[in-house]
Amino acid sequence: MEESAVFGHVIDELETRDYQPLVHVPGAHEDTYADVLDRCETHQITIGGRYPDVLGFTHADRVFAVEVKGSSGLLRGIGQALTYQQGAHVSYLAAAADTVGQHTDLLRSKGVGVIGATDDGVTRWSGPPTSESHEQVVDIEGQLSVRLRRSDIAGDIASLSLAQPLNYLAPVVAVDLHGPLAGDELVDVIEAEYGFGAGTQARRSALSLGLLEGTGRFTLTDQGELAATVLRGSGISTLEELDAVKSDVGRSTVVAEHQPLAILLRNCYERHPEFRLLLDALRKEGPRIHFPDLVRRLVHEYPNVFLNTFCTRAGRTRARELIEAGQVSRIYEEEAVWKDIIRTNVLFNFVQQLKHIGVLAAETRSHSGKISEYDSDAKPWVLRDDR
Repeated sequence: MEESAVFGHVIDELETRDYQPLVHVPGAHEDTYADVLDRCETHQITIGGRYPDVLGFTHADRVFAVEVKGSSGLLRGIGQALTYQQGAHVSYLAAAADTVGQHTDLLRSKGVGVIGATDDGVTRWSGPPTSESHEQVVDIEGQLSVRLRRSDIAGDIASLSLAQPLNYLAPVVAVDLHGPLAGDELVDVIEAEYGFGAGTQARRSALSLGLLEGTGRFTLTDQGELAATVLRGSGISTLEELDAVKSDVGRSTVVAEHQPLAILLRNCYERHPEFRLLLDALRKEGPRIHFPDLVRRLVHEYPNVFLNTFCTRAGRTRARELIEAGQVSRIYEEEAVWKDIIRTNVLFNFVQQLKHIGVLAAETRSHSGKISEYDSDAKPWVLRDDR
């Protein structure tokens, strides 16, 4: 039985059980799995460096993962299903019923569920009787929430590329003042009334924070309307007034000069599950954070946050390969490795954002030079004391 046929039957069964699945299909196999791709959204979420064929929430809001095989490759599939236990409450191996049936006792003894399929559909579904440790499950839950639960979040937190987060409020002020605007109109208004030449980046970031919605013309989401109300309550109804506040902040921080606006911005960030997980990692590692130690915690506890937020595109591929090869420690122990993987922007713009919204203390020094020149000992991240 072909793997693609089993895959289709598994999706049928998941829909019947009211599960919420995302699928991973390599680009080279898109034609073979066209039917599956027509029915399901895709994901790029890894567990132990591998992409589960199917990943999502059960009807009881538990994370499930499924490795799908046909009538061959079962031993490799068992290994993959065992790996997925690190990041899923329940892990399954799905394959042709006559083939997977020969391994049922072994799979269930290891805590892996069994899904068997024939030409007529899924004929066997045995949930795992036990569960292994789920050290990464909170990371996977956060990633799935981004895709399945928060439709107003349009992008990942790594797309917030500007150092001053007040700029992300410019599109909110513009749309609140002028009404719905097309993309180019919004950029032109920001440049003309705010004197800011990176309007496209500000618009994309406002989308990522769930403040704007739309494609042709942009309007405010409910969160955007709330932000506009807070801004008006702070005496900011025009882009000129927002620019004056930005000038007031100067070389200081938003949280030091205009705390209500910092609280507003921080709330926008914290609505993003990926950012909340990063904040959790910072709090566990703080109050004074040596950057390689933060990388170590992220790689072990929140690997997808690390891959999506801290890595370049090429770095993401290299880091995933090291994780899959069992060489995780190289990522944070070898300076040459993590400096090759990390986005330089994380050490400058992102640090500045975290200072402005009150996550990092003002004494934290960002790094604006080449990443090869970054001295993590001389520039630790310091959590802001909210007391």
